Amino acid sequence: MNKSKFFSLKVAVLGIVYLTVLLSGCSPQKEEEQKPNVIFLLIDDQRNSSLGCAGHPIIKTPVIDNLADQGVRFSNAFVTTSICAASRASIFTGMHERTHQFTFNTKPLSQEYLKTSYPVLLREAGYHTGFIGKFGVEVEGYQPHELFNNFRALNRWMYFKKQQDG
Repeated sequence: MNKSKFFSLKVAVLGIVYLTVLLSGCSPQKEEEQKPNVIFLLIDDQRNSSLGCAGHPIIKTPVIDNLADQGVRFSNAFVTTSICAASRASIFTGMHERTHQFTFNTKPLSQEYLKTSYPVLLREAGYHTGFIGKFGVEVEGYQPHELFNNFRALNRWMYFKKQQDG
């Protein structure tokens, strides 16, 4: 597969590695019918060139480089909005912000948009879905852990540790 034909992922989400792990379905399938595993990494506030696989001369990222070598690394992509909450909602629903109308200090996404959300579509296709990281999208009547088979939230400042002296 020619990687130069794919778009790069440049989305900011405030310092957290936003990781969505989607594992293949649990039902046994014939070898030719097996679905590929999908791992979607969304990285916050990182230049597109700051990975070894992107050609950075100093930064070494062997694990990410290996994933890029074995999969698809997008090299020319764009977000529909630079606001992180709205951008995450767009990735979640596949819709532009002007359609889903979710960002900071707005009402939650309508339940209607769940039909096109990637966890719902992937589960309907027989995938087991998981999410680790900062979700940051509110859906009317749902908590994030209800939308994925496995869900683990990480606080946005997971590296900040309060010291004894405050």
